[in-house]
Order: sequence, then structure tokens, then C-alpha cells
Amino acid sequence: MKENFLLITGGTGGHVIPAQNFANYLSNKNIKCTIITDTRGYKYINNFKAKIYVVSSSNLNGKIIFKLFGIFQIFFGLIQSLVFIFYLKPSHVISFGSYASFPPMISCVLLKSIYKVNLYIHEQNSIIGRTNKFFLNYIDKLFLNFEIKSLINIKFKEKIFVVGSPENSKLLNINKKNISLKKEFTIFISGGSQGSEFITKFTINLIKIIEKEKIIKAKFIFQCPKHMIKKTLEELKNIKSNVIVKEFFKNIDEILINTNLAISRAGAGTIVDLIKFKIPSILVPLPTSKDNHQFYNASILARNKLAIIISQKNENLEDAKKNIYEIYGNSEKLKFIKQTFDKIKVKNSNSLIYKLINEK
Repeated sequence: MKENFLLITGGTGGHVIPAQNFANYLSNKNIKCTIITDTRGYKYINNFKAKIYVVSSSNLNGKIIFKLFGIFQIFFGLIQSLVFIFYLKPSHVISFGSYASFPPMISCVLLKSIYKVNLYIHEQNSIIGRTNKFFLNYIDKLFLNFEIKSLINIKFKEKIFVVGSPENSKLLNINKKNISLKKEFTIFISGGSQGSEFITKFTINLIKIIEKEKIIKAKFIFQCPKHMIKKTLEELKNIKSNVIVKEFFKNIDEILINTNLAISRAGAGTIVDLIKFKIPSILVPLPTSKDNHQFYNASILARNKLAIIISQKNENLEDAKKNIYEIYGNSEKLKFIKQTFDKIKVKNSNSLIYKLINEK
């Protein structure tokens, strides 16, 4: 039977981008691949040329009327998914999690009784998501980004494989510069794919303190929510440092290659990028993330002294400032950071996942 892959994803960029990366890997091998996502997730897909189906979904948040409407959306998404998947008849289905994957995965489970289809899950975060957990009994294999086997029921141990996160094939051989003080010490600020008002306000205050104390000279690159760009530029109009503010950067990889320190949320995709590009960081986990998974993601770097965690409740500008000053020009600290990052093995996830799928 000819291979025919279906990748299910949606919600945020942290779920969609790994799926898109693996989809492109398959397409480059001339393997048929289709993506099913939701409206929210669709906006993060920007360079996949094969077929994409958009289905209705809901996270069931909000008041009772929104929950009732959400239930209708999920039911409609289930009908859409059944039609699409029955038409596609994939041989392999991989879900990349989020609430958006629920209707298509339910459809796959139902259709599995009609024809043979292999089901897989890829979990990006350091704690398994609720939707992914729901389907553990129905899948053939569970692919993990991080080593979290101990957090999963032992009865699934034979299904579990740590594979990392599917990467952009064009960036497999990143020639990352040494982490050292260059002509322009660059700090990249990002609130993740959804943007963050808190991190934007937090960093504006941090920049004002750094500018006033004149201990370091830095360049600041802001990935800022669209509605806050004007206000951010106004707040920083008297700052002498080089400040670039945009809603989105198309050359994000080029920016990360030249970044000395990052201030950001702690989504799984962010953690992967920080490791891949060897960037020390100040992480502010989203307090409303499901099961507090962003805190656990951030802890992966913090316990190796490659990041500090700032609580959104405390808004500890002093600790953030001290961390920046410590990294700036401290040759021993920079050497330790580089050596510690070098010890973290970055897996060739695309080929590893494909190999595991084809193993009997």
C-alpha cells in the first residue's frame, strides 16, 4: 500500500509549526501528505504547498452560551473530519495535539474499525496535553519532544519514543556563532505566536532601567502584539539604544542566529529554538497555560542554568536586569552556557519519526 500521511494540528504555532515541518519533510520525499487544521491554526501555515483542510473546532472556554456554541462547533468539525478522512483514506495519521485535533482524531478512531490506519501522537510539551492523553489507548506510538516518560502511565511505555521536535530541514546545519559579546549585544523579545501584553510592558520597563544605568549597550528586537506597537514605540521614543518593533518577523531564524539573549514565553517551540540556536533566556511562563505546561517547559532550561524563570505575578525586573548584566561580557558565564548547550543533543526528528513509523 502506498504511503499516505495525514497530519492533524491546530490552535497555536507551537502545535502547527512542527506539523508543517514534518509535512514538508514528507513532501520532499515525494510522499503524499495532507494537513487538517482549524481556522486559528491555518494562519501559521505559510510554506506548505500540498492540500490543507480546515475543520471547525472549539476549546470550550467562556460562559455557558459559548460552551454550547463550542459543542456545536466540535460536532460540526467531527462531521467535516469524517468526510475528509474517509475520502483521503490515510495509511498513517499523526496528531500534534491541541483542542483542534479532537474532532479529527475521534473520526480516525471511528474509521479505524472500517479500514486499517496507523495512529500516532507527537507531544511537544514537557507535560502531556489533555487531548493527547485522551487518545493514548488508541494510538500505535507516542512521540515525545522532551524526556518525560516518567510522567506517563507505565502501561504505555512500549509505545513511547523520545524524538525531539520536527525541524525545518533548511536549518539542520545551523552554523551558530559562538555565544560571546559581539559589536552589538542583541536581545530578542517575543510573547510567542499569540503575542503577550505582559512581556511587552515588562520589557519596556526593563529597557528604561537598563538605559538609565548605562552599564551595557544593547540592541532590542521586539515581536510585539499589533495593537501595542504604536504605544511601545511611543514609550521608547527617547531611548538611545537601537529598538526594532514589529508584529511579525519573516526572517526569524536570521534574528535568532544573531541573538545573545531572549525574553519570552515558554511554549515548546520556543524552548526548541532556544536550544537549537543556543540562546540563554529570561522566561515568563504563561500562567494560564493548560496544566501549567509552560512552567515545566521553562524548567528544562532553568535547571541547567541556561535560563531564569520570572513569574508574571511578581514582575521581578531586578532579577531580569541582573541576569542580563551577568551574561553581558562575562567570559566565564558565556563559556559555561556554550558548553552546557553543546551537551544537549538535538535529534534529527523528521527522519527519526519516519523511521519509527516504518518499523514493524
